[in-house]
Amino acid sequence: MSDGQFITVEGIRKTYRVGGSNVNALDGLDMTLAKGEMCTLMGPSGSGKTTLLNMLGGLDVPDEGSVRIGKVELTRLSEGQRAAFRRGNVGFIFQFFNLIPSLTALENVLVPVMFDSRDMSDRARELLERVGLSNREGHLPGELSGGERQRVAIARALINDPSLILADEPTGNIDSETAREIVSLFKELNSEGKTLILATHDRLVASRSGRSLRMRDGRLVRGGPQKRAPAGDSG
Repeated sequence: MSDGQFITVEGIRKTYRVGGSNVNALDGLDMTLAKGEMCTLMGPSGSGKTTLLNMLGGLDVPDEGSVRIGKVELTRLSEGQRAAFRRGNVGFIFQFFNLIPSLTALENVLVPVMFDSRDMSDRARELLERVGLSNREGHLPGELSGGERQRVAIARALINDPSLILADEPTGNIDSETAREIVSLFKELNSEGKTLILATHDRLVASRSGRSLRMRDGRLVRGGPQKRAPAGDSG
């Protein structure tokens, strides 16, 4: 299923100022991933998983280092160029769904393409059918269960047919049975050639992925290359 190196991360560092101190969210991290892989990022809260996902999706840029997706060096793009890259290439799935309460399930799926000249309504309906919600397209998020809201979020992430799917704790707020169904859907997407990176504490998710990377203190400590020395103390 792999089709050559797809993601290359080299020496990325990201420091945030928290309560008067510097916190190294990412501390000289190196990582490579082949096209078509499905991998999990595991580690304790605060280990840098979400920050890494944000770098991979172009939501943020590192203080140092490089992030390359395919032939695109994200750290060289402007904010507007990164936004355009995300729209065409990346699907995000969040732990707390990030649905707009006043929009129906169908309208939420269409949010990423609301300014698109194409009518994507039929595709949105097809995606809702794929995630088992064809009968819920007119319901507001408040009328849906947690599992249903996560399915809407997955359909929304797929609306632009992204090659890369990034999920942050995608099973964190749903019941175990729905979690198994969601993981099966991820496996199905992976079998179609999509690259998935899932930040999770859920061992079920990790057990179903092809590769598991463990993070601690902003670095990979198992499952991938981590050749650079940590940065010095930052106070």
